[in-house]
Amino acid sequence: MIEIRNLTFQPLTLQLAGGKGGLHLGPRQRKPIPDSQLSAEIRTAAKRGFVTATALVLPGQPDSAVATSVDASIPPVDGDTAESQSKKRR
Repeated sequence: MIEIRNLTFQPLTLQLAGGKGGLHLGPRQRKPIPDSQLSAEIRTAAKRGFVTATALVLPGQPDSAVATSVDASIPPVDGDTAESQSKKRR
């Protein structure tokens, strides 16, 4: 299962994979979806910072206390490096 969380303060509608309808999320709402329904549109929205897609680890599976990010392998956008975020104002 994957939990999709809307990071915006407005409703979002995203297509699910396989043409099986859509995912309607209210502002800041979370919804779980099966792994097989994670679409390219949801991945793109995650890359752009509109949603987060987090793999839910069910009880009884190894590392059940840790949820992992689906898009952890996405490289940072230009200007979003750790150096630019840690600059101090003078």
